[in-house]
Amino acid sequence: MYSEKISMLQIGLLMASFFVAGAGLYYNGFLFQTVDYNPFVPLFSGLLLSFIPAGLAAWLCARYPRKNILTMANELVGPFFGFLIVFPLVVAHFTLPLAISRIASELIVDVYLEQTPPWAMTVVLLSISCWIATLGTEAVARTNDEHLVIIFPLTMIMFLLSFSDIRPELTRPYLQVDFSYWIQPEFYGSLLLFLSFTIVLFLNNSISHSTKIYRMIFGLKFIGAIYLFITAYMILGTLGMEMAATFDQPLKVKMTTLRETVFIERIDIFLVLLWLFPTVTSKAVLIVTGARALGQWMSLPDYRRLVIIYYLVIITLSPLMLPFQHAKRTLLYLGPIWMLYLTLILLILAVASLWKNPQKASPRR
Repeated sequence: MYSEKISMLQIGLLMASFFVAGAGLYYNGFLFQTVDYNPFVPLFSGLLLSFIPAGLAAWLCARYPRKNILTMANELVGPFFGFLIVFPLVVAHFTLPLAISRIASELIVDVYLEQTPPWAMTVVLLSISCWIATLGTEAVARTNDEHLVIIFPLTMIMFLLSFSDIRPELTRPYLQVDFSYWIQPEFYGSLLLFLSFTIVLFLNNSISHSTKIYRMIFGLKFIGAIYLFITAYMILGTLGMEMAATFDQPLKVKMTTLRETVFIERIDIFLVLLWLFPTVTSKAVLIVTGARALGQWMSLPDYRRLVIIYYLVIITLSPLMLPFQHAKRTLLYLGPIWMLYLTLILLILAVASLWKNPQKASPRR
């Protein structure tokens, strides 16, 4: 419906922003609380588990190029049921930015702006993301491109400065046979990070060469898993599992516990920039995809007004996330619910597609 266009590379960079932001704000914090030993096995277990919905999403996007999930659902199960099954995903896209903003504001306030109320910083972060979203999908993608141009060299600098402080013995053993993490809610909460491919479902109608989007989805998943492994290795090698597991936010671990060391003084500002930029743009793309979906359902020529309405509503609701634990619980429960629901509806759409179009030609690779 909307004529905005973004490239496959841009959609991949948007997915990468979710990994960068999530690794610093909540992912490792959840992961370290799932086990009493090093969390590398749970990390790759989560990656493998996410391949199920990711594979279904890639298959549907390739089978229906230039059609987003709203159009797919409308064609396959009808307008009424299509709206019913997709609307909860839109709600998730609108809910996540508030929780992430609250968690990010906690880190900024605790470490840098101790006299600033957390709700004020939450409003500031939400305002920036909503302002970028009002500029449209293409502007969000371009802003994210520019941010990652800054982030990549900072990441390399951070890694280079960090490895001299790592004690490899603290990260061992890498493999330990204990699958108790499968019953830990934090493990399923950490799965939220692997669901960044949902933005592809909403933006598939704006992506060039969408028949080959599976390459980007699976490629970014592997690269993201490597990034998560490196960040977890750095934190464990610096602090050890016992200390790292006591913190909800990995970056807060480094910038509070180790601030006095030369290690932190060198890279303190790098760490802030490392997660702040992609956090803002990842929230913006969630907001803009939700607004585009509502605009398409309502047949609005311009969805940007919906972003403004969303901003007013979410600011009004922001006191709900004022207690930090409320934001944490939102992510903790949204992860497994979102993954299960997404897998279910993608299975429904895949079965409906095969039933309605059994002879549909497979996309050229």
